[in-house]
Amino acid sequence: MNLIKVTTMVAWISLAVTLNVKAKEGHDIVYGNVASVLITTADSKILEGTIVGGALGLAIGDSALYTLNGAALGFAITSIMEGDRRVFLYTINVDGNERKIAMQEGGIGEGRCVAIETQGKHTNVRGVSSAFCQYKGHQVLTSTEVVTQQQFQAQQCKEARELVLTAKNDKEIDHALVKVRALCE
Repeated sequence: MNLIKVTTMVAWISLAVTLNVKAKEGHDIVYGNVASVLITTADSKILEGTIVGGALGLAIGDSALYTLNGAALGFAITSIMEGDRRVFLYTINVDGNERKIAMQEGGIGEGRCVAIETQGKHTNVRGVSSAFCQYKGHQVLTSTEVVTQQQFQAQQCKEARELVLTAKNDKEIDHALVKVRALCE
């Protein structure tokens, strides 16, 4: 074999191993359609008892979510950049059940098929192809290739959100927020 073929093969094997490691770390991913979107604020009583996702959820951490006393942490970065304290409360139909998830990002409309990605205490809502909602359980959608790709995308989004929380200056915050929009919307 020539050097180019060997190098290419090693690169593909490395990518496959990386994707498999990411998939084994695993996000629990379920798919559903957005039934409604309510725009509110971080300190709203409406959010009591909901799952708090995205960077807001990461920032609050182990705080009591029903009071959202730590919500200012999650919105501090966004507020600096945009002066925006809105929270989007998504009601999502998943297999006949409603799940309510609050996110600091909007842009997902009613009827949209979304992935709800959960890993530990972190939850994210990300728009996906309508095929995931129309053909639930289809052989292609449950194939190793598709599942691995969805796991990889979920992990990339989570890592982008973590960058927002660790940014140290305006430039890092700006770059992190753009990365979140690129990978998580």
